[in-house]
Amino acid sequence: MERDYKLECLMTMPRHELEEFSLRVIGRMVPEDVMQELFTFEQEEVDSEDRMKSAQFDAMLRMTAIALGEVKLAFSESENAQQNSERMTRLILWHFYAMSFNLEEAVTLEQHCEQVEKILEKAPTDAFGWVKVLTELLHTYAELSDK
Repeated sequence: MERDYKLECLMTMPRHELEEFSLRVIGRMVPEDVMQELFTFEQEEVDSEDRMKSAQFDAMLRMTAIALGEVKLAFSESENAQQNSERMTRLILWHFYAMSFNLEEAVTLEQHCEQVEKILEKAPTDAFGWVKVLTELLHTYAELSDK
């Protein structure tokens, strides 16, 4: 059985393995030139620390959305295409939660996994849809953290 990247797997798998694999998957889904464009900032975006953080935040969100938008196509020809797409979506969403935004301090892994399963019921099919879902997810995390 392949790893499913659900709660139990995420809790028991060594973190460095999750980090390495999620970075490889994202690197496969987001071409180098797109990555370079996302993380190249205009001078006015780096004039202040707040603006720089905002630009980086936006770039990480868009990078994740692009990666998620490519998952279904990347695994469409594989055996168990739906299952593989869901597994990789879970992994990329873990990366978004744990590595891109360090949300582990605000939201538990259990809460994150619960939100991911809700998203997977009606997952977007393209990067634009994922931008909306990821933005809503960040708002949900903020609400959960406030409670």
